[in-house]
Amino acid sequence: MANETFTHNINSPFFNVLSDAESIQVREVVPSTQPTIMASLEEAIKSFDKNDPQIETRSFLVTIKKPTASTPVASTTKSKDNDELSSVLNKAELLLKNEDYLLARNLFSFILKKELKNATALRGLGQCLLNLGDTSAAKKCFNALIEIHKSQDGYVLLGISLIKENNDTAAHDSFTKVNEAAALPADLRFQFHKEFGNCLTRLEKFNEASEAYHHALSLNPRSHIILINLGTLEIQRKRFEKATRYFQQAIDFCPTAAKAFCGIGIVAQMSGENDIAEMYFQKTLEVDCLNSVALHQLYALADSESDLRGLRKLIVQALIKDPAHLDNRFLLAATLFKQNDWSGCETELNVILKRSPDHTKARQLRNELSLHKHRQGGNI
Repeated sequence: MANETFTHNINSPFFNVLSDAESIQVREVVPSTQPTIMASLEEAIKSFDKNDPQIETRSFLVTIKKPTASTPVASTTKSKDNDELSSVLNKAELLLKNEDYLLARNLFSFILKKELKNATALRGLGQCLLNLGDTSAAKKCFNALIEIHKSQDGYVLLGISLIKENNDTAAHDSFTKVNEAAALPADLRFQFHKEFGNCLTRLEKFNEASEAYHHALSLNPRSHIILINLGTLEIQRKRFEKATRYFQQAIDFCPTAAKAFCGIGIVAQMSGENDIAEMYFQKTLEVDCLNSVALHQLYALADSESDLRGLRKLIVQALIKDPAHLDNRFLLAATLFKQNDWSGCETELNVILKRSPDHTKARQLRNELSLHKHRQGGNI
């Protein structure tokens, strides 16, 4: 019986603890220590005594030290995966910052295959797609960013995507959902106010547009782009003096700001100061020979053969740099027509209509040229 009892006991949790112990300390509970120890053990001993009151009971305090559990070798698979994703994400963001959109797109896509809801990857992939011209796919990323993460960034980037699609009304709706602009990253916050201002200007909400531009200007007081936008806005409000001040300030900060020179030229032209206007349009083309607005305004101002010869030279200069620019090529055809250079005009119109058979202005000028040729007995 004793052996059976012992066998039963060594399988108990107590003996399991003993078997795992690094060291064991046993102290008998004697009268001198009993009062302090027995208070917590009283119930256990009473229970023990009830079994057989004839058996002598002795109590011991057993202290067991278990060996320090060796730190289990944690599974490193998940940790390695996280480290890999973090490394890839850092590389993708660096590529995005350096405008290498194709490689960045591939890395962001890789991350999303591993972690579908990764907010940074959704944002980054959407930005890559937007810059690569795939606005439809970009919008899916930004909508997911909004739906999953309630992201303010998502509303801004969605609005910018819609502007790319010439949908200012939908862009305005998206921008108005940004209720914590101050929480946006600094670069995106500036872009938000700038694009919102542009959108509002096109929607002719001029007061709101001015407010948005000034928010952007507070973030970057030397931004010639915002100053030019404010000048353009003031032209639309017919506040010409204020517009000129903004344009001049933009030139002070950026002496090659072609649009600012052009803006002053437009203000001068609208005020009837044609000589000043012509001077500023010429300055515009000195820093940007492809500026179509300046070329077209010089065409409108040209009233002598000398003006037309100078204009013709400027248009040819622009076409050497960008031969595919059909509007500038049409302007050359129109200038040649004014100079009675029928053959040269016809050549330019043929180039335009070959590339764009439905070019309305070119077709109209061709008909007018045909009438002139017939009047002079020529063929076309």
